[in-house]
Amino acid sequence: MMIVRHSYISVKAKQRGGVGLKAARTLAVGAALGHVKYIQHRPGKDLEQGGREVFTDVEDSVDAKELRSIIREYEGRGVVIHKLTLSPEVSPNDPKEFTREVMHQLGSEKGLDLEWWAVTHNNTDHRHVHVVVLSKDKEGRFVRFDKSDYDRLKEFGDRYLERTQYSDCRMAELARQDKQRERSNERRQQLERERQERIQNGEELPWLHKKIVREQLEPYRQWTKDKPPDPKDSFEYLGEQYSKDDGYERLAGLRRHLHENTDKSLRLPKDDYKRLASWIDQKDRARFSGEIDRQLSNAKASQTAKEEARNSPAANRYVSPLQQEMMRNPIMGLFLTEASIAAEIVRMIPLTDQRDRLKESRDDLEDAKRDREAKQRERDNPDHKAFDEEIIDKLDEAIEDNKNTRKDMRKERQKQKEKRDRDLDFME
Repeated sequence: MMIVRHSYISVKAKQRGGVGLKAARTLAVGAALGHVKYIQHRPGKDLEQGGREVFTDVEDSVDAKELRSIIREYEGRGVVIHKLTLSPEVSPNDPKEFTREVMHQLGSEKGLDLEWWAVTHNNTDHRHVHVVVLSKDKEGRFVRFDKSDYDRLKEFGDRYLERTQYSDCRMAELARQDKQRERSNERRQQLERERQERIQNGEELPWLHKKIVREQLEPYRQWTKDKPPDPKDSFEYLGEQYSKDDGYERLAGLRRHLHENTDKSLRLPKDDYKRLASWIDQKDRARFSGEIDRQLSNAKASQTAKEEARNSPAANRYVSPLQQEMMRNPIMGLFLTEASIAAEIVRMIPLTDQRDRLKESRDDLEDAKRDREAKQRERDNPDHKAFDEEIIDKLDEAIEDNKNTRKDMRKERQKQKEKRDRDLDFME
């Protein structure tokens, strides 16, 4: 298991405080040079005379002056360098070979020829590597990292260590599992100590446990089953027994009989009549309690059936008797079957324009910006450079407007999708 940390130093990040472009570029270049100095000369037991050794993808020991000169010559307005930290759980026997394989596989996955410098630190319990990656690869293509790249680096590093140091990886895994078990035990013990403290403070009863509560409640449940019926749950009228367990029709019939009867001697006592009315209200609510759900389910089933019928291949299709007669011929039937398959394939081909116009225009703007920056570096006339700088600023504004337009379109599509989902939920 490897830990990967990534950050970057950019000119735009230095411009957030209202700093000008040149000043922000100076600050970003200075921060990048400071990071290179830090990883090479950080105090520690592994610090050698003249600083720690710097290596690349092809050389075991190089002078960091080349990296510093490349950073000083940076004239862009984006990322100056990317900072990567590779910290494997098992210290590799050969950190240079480990770093080269991991970075080479990452570059192959991204389709880039990464240009990087690295320094190994041995001043902690786990040996780790600091990698400085330039903002452009060896072919001049921009370099960007995202979360998927972090997962790839972890996968490549674990794969390398499992291939070269399997026993160490296995021992580290067992040690990690032991630590997890220790943390779990400590957590359980902590919870138990907190529970005992609540018991001592009177905030919790010691017998409040699921098993104990169940044992306390089971006799009560049995008693409720065996206890005699409550006399308030029933009454007698004209020799018949009525209770709250009777059906709605029987209780409602009794109430109609009482309303139609004019003989005061046959009236029901007031308490019994109140119980009868409450029983009828409960039965009435129970009858219509699930009516809305039933109506919704019926509407959903009806709508689904209509959609299936409308989307059916045979919907609105009329087969004439002549066509039926022709289909009886095997050759003609095979021909018509192939024709229907071809028609279905043609129907599946989208006729709308699937191109992303905004992405194409953004790519064109970025290409134009790179070309203009390359021309600006080749010019010697300050006026021409200033003119190129104005064009680059306009191109940056156009690229930013393109990004905002894409964001607005994405939000609009998300709103339409949510509205469509709400409409479907309502139809269901």
